[in-house]
Amino acid sequence: MRKTWTMEERLRGQNQRAKQAGARHDLTMEQWLETLEYFNHRCAYCGGKYEVIEHYLPVHKAGTTVSNCIPACSRCNASKDAKNHNLSFYQNERVLAFIESKGVKIAFHFHDYKAIREDYVILYCEGCGSRLHAPGLAIEDAKDYIAEFFKNTGFAHEV
Repeated sequence: MRKTWTMEERLRGQNQRAKQAGARHDLTMEQWLETLEYFNHRCAYCGGKYEVIEHYLPVHKAGTTVSNCIPACSRCNASKDAKNHNLSFYQNERVLAFIESKGVKIAFHFHDYKAIREDYVILYCEGCGSRLHAPGLAIEDAKDYIAEFFKNTGFAHEV
């Protein structure tokens, strides 16, 4: 049988996770309850059922803090992968307003990939140095490929 974690245990676990990552870990229960109230105990992204404490920016970068933690459903939480996200999750106006109300300004880096040819095609973003290997992609098809699969990708970061 699977254990059901209390809200206090979840919060403690997320603070411990940030501590182990060497990041800030000072989210209190009072702050978390205020955050839940702000989002009406719903997923901050889609408005669905709140299930997890979501770190807006990766926990190792921004920690478990009142300005980095928001409620999310499992589906939205899983949709934010570690690399090359579609930034539409991060551009949620209500989430940004909440984070900025906590004194944190968020900026975005949008990947602007160009195709370069070595032994095979590599997609390269001059802005951040991100390199994606694309063996099998023809150099003449790269521009359309980038437009289709990497539109609005990049990362969010604190300013």
